[in-house]
Amino acid sequence: MTTTTEDHLEARVTALEWKRFQFPTKTPSPLEKESVIRARTHVESLGLYSANWKWVPEPYYTWELPQRAKVLGASSTQMLCKSLLLENKKVSPSTNDDKDNTNPRFVLIVLQYESELDVKKLITSIRRLRPVTNRLEESQFDFRIADPEDNDRITGYAFNSVTPFGLKESVPIVLSSAIVPHSYFWMGGGHVHLKLGMSVSDFLMLPGVMTMECSVPRTK
Repeated sequence: MTTTTEDHLEARVTALEWKRFQFPTKTPSPLEKESVIRARTHVESLGLYSANWKWVPEPYYTWELPQRAKVLGASSTQMLCKSLLLENKKVSPSTNDDKDNTNPRFVLIVLQYESELDVKKLITSIRRLRPVTNRLEESQFDFRIADPEDNDRITGYAFNSVTPFGLKESVPIVLSSAIVPHSYFWMGGGHVHLKLGMSVSDFLMLPGVMTMECSVPRTK
């Protein structure tokens, strides 16, 4: 049986993750292992050399943002980000065109913890992808957080572990424009306790990524 470049890459990534998987309180499940390897394999296949993987301790999500930033080595809490899968409830599954980024049924948003999703800004940004003469009306958009079943099917990742890499299904990916000035940011890495840091320039090499205004600073 012959081996391919993809086989060698997956074997290398598997070996790396088995060595790095030092989560102290339990043995990772096969699904957790598969998720981590899927995310890392995709990053490695794209040659995104700024990528930095870091396991965080179990109390991580009980900490305030400054303490999270410190353990990640981030210079600002503005560099801490999350990924949200949204569904446009106005798009019918029967008429959905997955390749039409100007009217997507699902979209994955990457935004800062220090910000809030601004659906109106997101809609405006997506509408602008079309010429004025062919622009969709605001009433044709109704973005909501996707159902857990859709999140599991499309991303393949559990809550608090979603990353834009290694998605099960291809969807448009939107990076909040507020992240860009920071040049580097941290996001989920495919496991609830694994974080992925990356330069903005490398992230924009991911196919399907668009930079848009879609958030406002968090006020509380």
